[in-house]
Amino acid sequence: MTSRYNQSIMKTLTVLIPIFNEERTIEELVVQLDSLKREVVSECIFVNDGSTDSTLALLNKALLGVKFKHKIISKENGGKASAVQSGARQLATTHVVILDSDLELETSDIEAFWKIVTSGTSDYVFGYRKFLAHSSFTYRYSRGNQILSNLYGIIFNEVVTDIMCGYKLVPSKVLQELPYRFRKFGLEIEVPMQMWRKRVRPYEVEVRYHARTRAEGKSISVKDAIAIVFSMGFFRITNRRNASLSKS
Repeated sequence: MTSRYNQSIMKTLTVLIPIFNEERTIEELVVQLDSLKREVVSECIFVNDGSTDSTLALLNKALLGVKFKHKIISKENGGKASAVQSGARQLATTHVVILDSDLELETSDIEAFWKIVTSGTSDYVFGYRKFLAHSSFTYRYSRGNQILSNLYGIIFNEVVTDIMCGYKLVPSKVLQELPYRFRKFGLEIEVPMQMWRKRVRPYEVEVRYHARTRAEGKSISVKDAIAIVFSMGFFRITNRRNASLSKS
C-alpha cells in the first residue's frame, strides 16, 4: 500500500545528481536534462563529490544557457550517500528523484516516474532494470543484483524487484529525515528499509539501462555487496515496523 500526499498540494520535483569524476558523461547529461518537459522538473541539484578530473569545469560550461533552474554544491569526497545527504539539505520541492550521472539509466524515464506521482497513484516510485544480453554488465553482476533483491525480500517479506537500482523518487522529507547510517551504496537499501518501517511500498517502473564497464567507471564490487547484506540483516534485527499503516 502506498502513502499519498494531500492531492490539493501542488507537487514539484527536484532531480538530485551526485557526481564524482564524470567528465565522460556530464555534458550529455545536462543536454538530456534540458530536454525534459518543463512541467516535470522544477530544479536540478548537482552535488560534486570531490571530483579530481575536469567534471566541474565541464558542468559549469554545459549549464550556460540551459532552461532549467539549477545549483551546484561542491564537497569533499564522501561517497554517494554523503553526496545525497548534502543535496537533500537544499531541497525546496515536494519530491526528489536521485539520478546517477553516469548515463547508465535513461534520463527521460523521469517523466514516466512523475506521471505516477501526479496521477495520485503513488508518491514513491522505484525503477527496476531488466538484465538482458545487450544491457548487462556481466552475468555475475546481474545475478548478484537479483540475489540482493531476493535477500531483501526474504529479510523484510516485501517485494522490491531491483533493490540496487539508483532510480528512486520519493517525497523530499524522506531524504531530509534519512539517518544516513550506511555509506556509499548503502543508500540504495536505506531508503526502502526506512519505508518498510513506515509500511510504505513503492510503485515500480521499468527503466532503460545501459551498463558501463570498469574502464568507464563501474565501481561497485563484491565487497560492497557483502556490506549491503550485513547492513540489511543489522537493520532488520535492530528496527521494528510502525504498528499502523502510514497516513502521511
